[in-house]
Amino acid sequence: MSEEVEPAYHLFLDRDEVPIAARALRLLISDEAHEPQIRRLAREVLDQLAEPPDEHGTLTVALSEGQMKITHSAVRLLLNDLQRGQAEEREILHRILGKLPDEHTMRAIEL
Repeated sequence: MSEEVEPAYHLFLDRDEVPIAARALRLLISDEAHEPQIRRLAREVLDQLAEPPDEHGTLTVALSEGQMKITHSAVRLLLNDLQRGQAEEREILHRILGKLPDEHTMRAIEL
């Protein structure tokens, strides 16, 4: 019998944040084509993002430490790629980052 591992973090995304988080992860996958571990972790998170939100429009994504780091990296990457004219999307990315642990915590996670 295998033991269930408790996720390191639960990310609660509002309905409008889910497609932006998914876009960020797909961008990371395309940028990191040579890194199978990064692609695998990003795809695992994408699979969870495909789930339906709850009755309040919130999607709970259970993340391992690696998945959390990859999600943070993906959101940062997309945020850095967007232009000022994309203010609404940038605001959503900032909201997602605000729901994740800080940069120092992310740097401490090793893949």
